[in-house]
This record gives sequence, structure tokens and C-alpha cells, in this order.
Amino acid sequence: MTRRLLALALAGLLLLTGCSNIPDSTNPRVIGDLGGGTTAPDRDIGPRRDAQPETIVRDFLKANAVADGNYAASRKFLVQNGAGNWQVPKQAVVVKDIDVLPGERSANLIKATIRAQATGFFGADGTLEPTTQSITQNVQLVQVDGQWRIQGLSSVGDTPMLVIDTTQFRSVYRRHLLYFPDPTGRTLVPDARWLASPRPKLAADLLMLLVRGPRASLKDAVLNPFGSSAAVRGAVTDANGDQRDPGVGFAGVHVDFTGLPRVEPDVAKLVAGQVVWSLSGAEVQGPYVITVDGSPLDERHQAGWNPNDVASLSPNASSDLAVGLHGVLDGRFVKVSGSQVTPVAGPLGASTSIRSVGLSSSGRQVAAVLDAGARGGPGTSLTLGPYGGVPTQVLTAAVSMTRPSWTPDDTGVWTVIDGARVVKLRVDQTTGEVSSSDVDSGEVAAAAPGPITELRLSRDGVRVALVVGGRALVGVVQTASTGQTRITHLQSVITDREPAASSIDWQSGDQFVVGRNTSDSPVLMVRYDAGDTTPLASRNLSPPVTSVAASSSTVYATDSSGVWEIGVAPDNDAQYWSQVDRLAGGRANPVLPG
Repeated sequence: MTRRLLALALAGLLLLTGCSNIPDSTNPRVIGDLGGGTTAPDRDIGPRRDAQPETIVRDFLKANAVADGNYAASRKFLVQNGAGNWQVPKQAVVVKDIDVLPGERSANLIKATIRAQATGFFGADGTLEPTTQSITQNVQLVQVDGQWRIQGLSSVGDTPMLVIDTTQFRSVYRRHLLYFPDPTGRTLVPDARWLASPRPKLAADLLMLLVRGPRASLKDAVLNPFGSSAAVRGAVTDANGDQRDPGVGFAGVHVDFTGLPRVEPDVAKLVAGQVVWSLSGAEVQGPYVITVDGSPLDERHQAGWNPNDVASLSPNASSDLAVGLHGVLDGRFVKVSGSQVTPVAGPLGASTSIRSVGLSSSGRQVAAVLDAGARGGPGTSLTLGPYGGVPTQVLTAAVSMTRPSWTPDDTGVWTVIDGARVVKLRVDQTTGEVSSSDVDSGEVAAAAPGPITELRLSRDGVRVALVVGGRALVGVVQTASTGQTRITHLQSVITDREPAASSIDWQSGDQFVVGRNTSDSPVLMVRYDAGDTTPLASRNLSPPVTSVAASSSTVYATDSSGVWEIGVAPDNDAQYWSQVDRLAGGRANPVLPG
């Protein structure tokens, strides 16, 4: 349900009465009840004796996070005859800042209103769409043997929804990444799903979701080798055929697929890559034995696949270490190596007029935006060329161009001209000729007013992050069969702070860094599809932060005194920023591949 439709629906809330008004829907299954069966002690939620109506309602919203036994915990809060008939809604909304406001009241009946701040819409496919809307739900409670119980619930707007307390949701559900091939089949694109944890059937549930395909917003932006008719055939077991805890210990996992449209070697490798990286990322251990209708997916891997077999598809692969840190220092393109800063060979290393540089994933191609106006006046140009070689001017703009961003195959580069026109250039690998085309960015203008001051393609090329009028947005890149490319499925980056965004860069396929024009948390780490925002340490920085660049292990930021770095690897708990000495002072910006 779109935010607009929900907002319209909220205006039509009706107060329901009677136990027949416990909401019901057809095919009542949310992703939380897949697997189930956990006995974690913190899930033993039930109504407290002699609890006040407000407490009953609040605890009910907590119980809604626990899907075990077809939401047995939630049913304890309902009147007995209503509990048996309750059909769990297919959609859910996760909320915080919950208020329970009493209304009409008698000795044995209370009508109240739940008002809360939605943090995300939780779909039947395990997707979580962050939001900041307010939601309202009406609830009716009655006395049963001296205890308050819920007799009726309204829809949220016109849609039956399960309302879940955010804190409890985060304690029960865990975020996992499914992976789908990018359109070129070169790498894998993350697609986050939330599943209740711990889960005895985690491997089976992830594989079932994998064959069902990507989330709706990615369906036209990624490949799906499973097609539309694939399914998991039989039970998911360990490699020896035992159904108990596949993927736990060293016994591995065995899955048998059916209905795959193709199983040629190139497709087989993509399927294996999806299975291996989706399961290994969820700590489901291999080897991963993959069969199709009982026969090995690939005869060479009858004993199972492991990450080394599909390393070329790794979503964690990065060329940052191989290419190394570069920078733009006082208008020159330079390479930073330890304590040394060396101008890159060729005209770009000797220039004094570079505004920004885009370095391709392999480090072999360079796109540079240079001053083109007379005596430092307005006007820019974009040049393309081999690293260390002589670049060719390919574009001009009256005022500005954003920092160039490369597609992962080194053949395409994107920039935004004068804050509005998104342009994609393509380099023919055979002839070297450059062609350009406009990207359809109409949805960007509709999503946020103002100029586009930053655009960064994700490292798989399927998503795009933008700064528009100081707001951070994320979209999906779709290319039609005609070759027309557009930015679609725009989503505002949800944070609990004013955006004040000045720069943005991808740190991984599902996480990026935002630089801000503020002294309060000048650099944020964001998982956009989870609503997770982590402020990085601010010690030593002198905001505003005007540029950020990120690798898998390090974030670089430019402030008024130069370029700083901080470690962000999982085992790094750096509390302050360290200056990149050779990029201190002057006009400097960090440059990493991408």
C-alpha cells in the first residue's frame, strides 16, 4: 500500500464494535509464522492479571511480534470466542511512540484509540518499508471474568493490519539478505528480508523466499534465474538427508529445486551464487548441495558448493584495496599511498581546475569534472579517458555537474547537469566512442523539490542514491528493452534527524554514508531499507562535511580542514577521525572506485 493511499485511508477510520469485528482476511499468513516453533523465554507474552486496559493494549502490540503457534500469544488478549476466529492480517505496520487514548467507557466496556508513529510497513514477503507516518487504530475492550480483553479492532484505514511494537519487533525479527543477479550477471544484488529469529527452518524459509523472486521494486531491475514457476522440491535437509537443523554444524544443506526454466552452466552458476551467498550470509553453513529434480545442478559440484566456487559473484567483493585511495587536491588528480601523495600521470595530474573525479571499479577509467568558465566563472566540462592517459571532453554544462559515478562494468558513467538533467554516457569498449543519453528522472522531481547535488550508483549498478535539495533519496535503476533508463521506486531516507545532506556514497550494496551540513552527527551510516541510522563519531571533524567516500572498511570525509578517515569494519570501534595528512589543507576530496 502506498503512503498516499494509506493517508487517504486513515481519514475513513470506523470504530468497530462486537466480537465479530476482530479483523479477518483471506489467506492469513505473514512471513513471521514461517518456521516458528521457537521457545525463547522473552516470547512468553500474555495478559497480566488485573492489568489496566491501556496495559492490555500495549502488551497486545508486543505479542503481535510473536508468530509462534499462529499468533497464540496475541490470541490470549482477545475475548475467547473472538480469538478462535481471528484471521491474522496479511499486512503489518511496525510502530513506536504508542499512545492509548480512552474514549467511551462503562463499567464493563471501553472504547479507545491507538495512536502511534509508524516506523515501517512489514510485508508478507518479509520486506520492511521504512516510513514516518502516524497511524490510528480503534480498539474495544470488555470485561471477561473481571479481566479486560480485546473484543474489537478497526482496520488501519481501509486495510486490516497487524500493528506491532517496534522494540519487540526488533527483538524477535532478524534482517537477512537474499541475493539476485544484476542485469549483466556479473554480481549479486542484496534484497533484505526480516524473519523471526532463532528459526529452526531458516534455511528452508530463505530458499523458499529466493525461489519466489525479488521484491516488487526490484523485479524489473535484476535477473531471476528461477523464473516464475520454480519451487523447492521436498524437504530441505542437511547434506546427508537429515531434516534436523540443516546448515547447523558441518553437515551442510541439501536443496532440490524444480521448475527452473534453464540449467545451462552460466545459469547454474548464478543459481548457485544466489543460494551460497544468501545462506552463508545468514550463517547457514555449507557445503551447499544443490539438485534440480534430483540431479546435480552441476556435475562438477555433486558434493556441494562453497563460497570459493562462486567467488566471482561475491556481493562483498571490492576493488578498493587494489585500486587504492585517490584524491583531488588543489585541482589535481592524485594518488595517496601511505604518507606519499603523487600526481597521477597525464594532464589530470597536472591540472589545477578539477572539481571532482569518478574512478571506475577497475581503476582503469577516469571521469573528471573540470572548470570550464573563463577565469573561474560558471561552467564545467566532463572528460573521459584511461587512467594516466589523455582524456577527451565529452560534455559541458552551464553551471555544474555532479561527481561522476561509474557502472560496475567500467563502460558507463552518470552525472547530473545543472542540478536537473541526469545523463548517462557509454564508452564502446571496441572503438572507444562515447555516446550519451538522458536518464528519465521525472520521479526524482516528484519525490523531492530542489536541485540534484549528488548522485551515486550502487556498486552493483541497480540502485542509486541521491541528494536532492538537502534530502537523501534512494531509487532503483531500470532499463527498458528500448534502452531507455529511468530512476524509479524513489524512497526518502528515513532518519530521526533533519536531513541536511550534502554528500552521499555507497559503503556496501545495502548501506551508504551521508555527509551533512550540521555539527550534530555530521556523518551518518544508513541501512535505507531497514530504517537503521547510525551516527559515526564526530570527534575531530569540523562540520560542515562537504564530501564523503566509503569503502567496505573505511569512511572518508572532507571538512573545512581537509580529508579525514575512520574505520567502519565490524571489528573496528574507532571513536574519532584521523586526518589523511597528505590531503590536509587546500581544496581536497577523497576518491574511491565507483
